[in-house]
Amino acid sequence: MAVEQLMPKLSPTMTEGTIVAWKIKPGDKVKSGQVMAEVQTDKAVIDWECIDPGVVAEILVPAGTAALVNMVAAVFSEKPGEDVSAVITAAKAKNAKASAGEAAPVAVAAPVAANPVPVVAAPVVNKPSFTVATNGGKARVSPVASRLAAGNRLDLSQIKGTGPDGRIIKRDIEKALAEGQAKIGAAAPAAKSAPKLKPFRADRPAQSVALSPMRKVIGQRLHASKTQIPHFQITERVDCANLSTLREQANQVDGVRVSVNDLIVRAVALALRIHPKLNATFDGTAITLHDSADISVAVAIPDGLITPILFKAHSLSVRQIGEQIKVLAKKATDGKLQPGEFQGGSFTISNLGMYGIEQFNAIINPPQAAILAVGGIKDEPVVKHGQVVAGKTMRLTLSADHRVVDGADGAEFMKTLRELLEAPAALLI
Repeated sequence: MAVEQLMPKLSPTMTEGTIVAWKIKPGDKVKSGQVMAEVQTDKAVIDWECIDPGVVAEILVPAGTAALVNMVAAVFSEKPGEDVSAVITAAKAKNAKASAGEAAPVAVAAPVAANPVPVVAAPVVNKPSFTVATNGGKARVSPVASRLAAGNRLDLSQIKGTGPDGRIIKRDIEKALAEGQAKIGAAAPAAKSAPKLKPFRADRPAQSVALSPMRKVIGQRLHASKTQIPHFQITERVDCANLSTLREQANQVDGVRVSVNDLIVRAVALALRIHPKLNATFDGTAITLHDSADISVAVAIPDGLITPILFKAHSLSVRQIGEQIKVLAKKATDGKLQPGEFQGGSFTISNLGMYGIEQFNAIINPPQAAILAVGGIKDEPVVKHGQVVAGKTMRLTLSADHRVVDGADGAEFMKTLRELLEAPAALLI
């Protein structure tokens, strides 16, 4: 008896997955619960565990290639030597038919109000791996290799792929790193007084990179959010003199490293407990006010953006918040976040202050009702006791869903948040 191993749906928004690596091979006997492969979804790399055991007869989706959800990735037999050739032939035909249907038009996403996760009737054409244009034509690159190359600033046009059909795979990137090859901008370092700018290569050919599953889902969800949710924004300027002093004092303690972002997360968590209307989600028919401040923190990764969650952030100290953010950010960068670590959340914080950005408007992450955009701390004049003096300020911008939150609610939340950050001793209690 043959058993088809279908590409599983490993996240709510997943329509296809890329096999990063198979942990099994033809002839292996696989048990229930055994990890068969690593699959890159639209959010992270997740282990695919076997449900129906058997003996691996054939693998139909090679490592480094993508398959739609429910396509046959492998065929198992019940016992060694069993003839399952007819099932394999039928599975290949089924996969070919599913792939041929990829070019069908994409249906318009369902309204966020009725369904917070956009539903796609027929996926957009997706190549088995990323494609990067080079002088010699087009080189195919696996998603994992692309992420490693981007993180280490490698020029893919200088790397020879050893994967199927010359595809650049993970081991090719690791070899280039070990040998110190393909680094972008190998010119002599600029003088210390010069600004640290990325090397400019006027002769670099244009690169064309196919959309990753994550990039496509980001586009779908944010387009739906921006067009279907009635955003309104409120900006508040915060005097950060006391906040900066508190951070400096905390970091003088051995083994303690507190960031401004850690303090902001703590302040937001406390403010959400005071103003529960902002700690809400909306499914189109009902508003859910959450008791726990489960804060999603936006983390930039090579393929896009992901929002790991600090559950019960209101119950965590500033130090615990910082430690958890570091762990979650590393897992996000490595593609190792589990679904339970990024699905859900009641409020999102997006911080671009470390890039020197003064102010920006963030797009709401449905079904949440609000998101906070955090700018950097700037040295600028402020008025204190009727005198203009040097000061440190930061701008925070709240984007809220007007179907859930009224302007007065947003203003009260921002007032509380400002008060907590300007008198930050309360954050340590």
